Amino acid sequence: MQIRRRIHLGRGAKKLLLFMVILLTASVLFLELRLKPVAASVASVQAKAFATDAINESVGEILEEMNITGDDLETVTALADGSLSSINTNTVLTNKLKNLITLRSQEAISNIRSKRVDVPLGTILGGELLNGTGPCIPVYISMTGNVSSDFEGSFESGGINQTVHKLSVNITAEINIIMPMNSCSEIVTTTVLVGETVIIGNTPGGMILKE
Repeated sequence: MQIRRRIHLGRGAKKLLLFMVILLTASVLFLELRLKPVAASVASVQAKAFATDAINESVGEILEEMNITGDDLETVTALADGSLSSINTNTVLTNKLKNLITLRSQEAISNIRSKRVDVPLGTILGGELLNGTGPCIPVYISMTGNVSSDFEGSFESGGINQTVHKLSVNITAEINIIMPMNSCSEIVTTTVLVGETVIIGNTPGGMILKE
């Protein structure tokens, strides 16, 4: 014959158990409420770095594939005395390059899937003393983006009687950061040098930059 024993909790033990359940629930709710904005802030910083790396890598791959130099992108025209007359940009090639950069960068950003971002517990709890400390809570993000790009020319001194004309592509990406608990948007801008030409002689102020 088996003897069954019932365990009876006293009134104090019941109150303690109820208090612990309430405390645990409140802690989970607090962490969840704090985690959303903090995770969004940390993820935004990391996502901008991920997107910038993806864009720079895409541009580098395109330039290597097309084997493009500054001479391919622009031609310097000089006057009889050797002074600079104009710089003619290869419109067909620059437009092709711009389209490739835009499409490839957009694809690279959209391929960022389930990227892990670690959010320190101390940062979630708040306060300068705890910021960046404690164990990390992993948050996985994915990204999509709309990319636009445009070329820009600039002049810099290259030494005595020399000027360097730099042709760069400015890339702007509006990225959407998708997280399990939240989503946010950020703007990423980066500039990549795609070609430069060293100009010997005078560079008049009224010089023409043609496309």
